[in-house]
Amino acid sequence: MTYHFSKFVDASFEEAIAQVTEALKQEGMGVLTEIDVQAAFKKKLDIDFRRYKILGACHPQIAYQMIQTDDKSGVLYPCNVVVQEHTDGRVEVSAVDPLAMFAPVENPQAREIAIAASQTVQRVIDHLPALQPNAKTYEYAI
Repeated sequence: MTYHFSKFVDASFEEAIAQVTEALKQEGMGVLTEIDVQAAFKKKLDIDFRRYKILGACHPQIAYQMIQTDDKSGVLYPCNVVVQEHTDGRVEVSAVDPLAMFAPVENPQAREIAIAASQTVQRVIDHLPALQPNAKTYEYAI
């Protein structure tokens, strides 16, 4: 079992963040947190790192259902979505697969909720425009 859904997208880094945010909204999800890993590594470690953001996303109804099923499941939230720019300029979006995320919750009802959540997150990734072979890449100074 893989633990994420990933796709290289036909977008700049900033465009990808906007597209992910919109795709999340289309699926009833929202961004609760945003971590700028590049800035954090520079500030805390004095390391130059590529552009890399972690968006903490949540679907309120699914979260409510899961927490009602298992009150400790909140430790697994939020559903993280990563937007990263590789050194060759390609931008990749990765999202945690809730089915893998909630695998430790041993409850048949929780598994059903996780399957629905997994399908929702997969649709988010499917909404994003895939980078075509031999497509342009975006060049930015890091």
